[in-house]
Amino acid sequence: MAANFYRSSHANYHLHPRSALAAARAEDLKYATEEELGWIEIWSGTFIQKLCRGLSLRQQVTATAIVYFRRFYLRNSYSETDVPLVAAACCYVAAKAEETPVHVKSAVAEAREVCNGMGHRTFPTDNTKLAEMEFYLIEELDFHLIVFHPYRSIVQLCGRDGGPNAGGEQGRERREMMLEMDDTALQMAWFVINDTYRSSLCLVHPPHLIALAAIYLGFALHPPPSTAAPAPTSPSNSRTTRRSSLTAPSPITLPPRPSTSAVPVVPPPAPPPPAKVVPGGKTDPITFLASLNVDHSLVLEIVQEILSLYELWNALEVITAAKPKATSAGSIAAAAAATASGAGVDEKVIEVLERMRKDRLREAKEAGAELKMAGQARPAWKK
Repeated sequence: MAANFYRSSHANYHLHPRSALAAARAEDLKYATEEELGWIEIWSGTFIQKLCRGLSLRQQVTATAIVYFRRFYLRNSYSETDVPLVAAACCYVAAKAEETPVHVKSAVAEAREVCNGMGHRTFPTDNTKLAEMEFYLIEELDFHLIVFHPYRSIVQLCGRDGGPNAGGEQGRERREMMLEMDDTALQMAWFVINDTYRSSLCLVHPPHLIALAAIYLGFALHPPPSTAAPAPTSPSNSRTTRRSSLTAPSPITLPPRPSTSAVPVVPPPAPPPPAKVVPGGKTDPITFLASLNVDHSLVLEIVQEILSLYELWNALEVITAAKPKATSAGSIAAAAAATASGAGVDEKVIEVLERMRKDRLREAKEAGAELKMAGQARPAWKK
């Protein structure tokens, strides 16, 4: 694995301008709106997360699989491929790349179960379909399987990489120079990073900038104690303090020293236990963020993109929740259960995918393409 991000294939081949992403979606925009394509990105991240969770895979594997999925569809369109099959292949390959492989039968069985739960009942039962898709996926990725994630960056920025004694005295001093961030804000920033994989941010920005944007949002939701304004002192207390400081102290009369024979011998108190060493940075957020050699306007741009993602996500949930009112008690309970489990979102996105596929096939049939392009047969994994 490449230890230096800037020398890796991730940095040199898989960071693209926004214009490249727009060009990749030009074909799909014939059959869907830009908002619907954003819904597909959100849904695909949820699908991969459910599949990896069912296979008991780590979050690192889930993130890698989503990055593979985004890179694949930078060269292909949703309307001409089997999206659930591609997503399952991404999970299967990511598990191998992250050294936690799963059997192809387990991957196919779990993918079918997840698809059935989402209302998509056409996932292939043949294990060879997924195995074949694996080779097409790796070829489309140019065999670049190493992915850097913001999780590593945020841990290093907060000085949480390693225990309190890792690296000796130099390691401890280096970690103390990092950002001071409590567990609550760090956990919130970690959740924000998880949510960024519902978008294409991983194709545009390097992971350390995404981590900084997540830190910014984490502090926005949970401000650090060092930036809190001190509590104002009440006027009465201040006047009392000034008055007591101006009053001359009264003379103190010491009592006579008692005889040592009458005083019992008392052992000295035990020393307090040593303070627990908590690993992490000790630099306040304002000083630390201001000292970084990064373009803060770019970080704020990423923050705005994350906020736009949340707005789109919320709009999708609102649209799918606005269903016709149920008339019976059973239908009311079923509608409530579907809304709570996210089934409405799944049905909506799957409906969009099916409509895109049918419209593309109808257009190809009317044009007499017979599913061929420039006289060459289309790949088997394309519809």
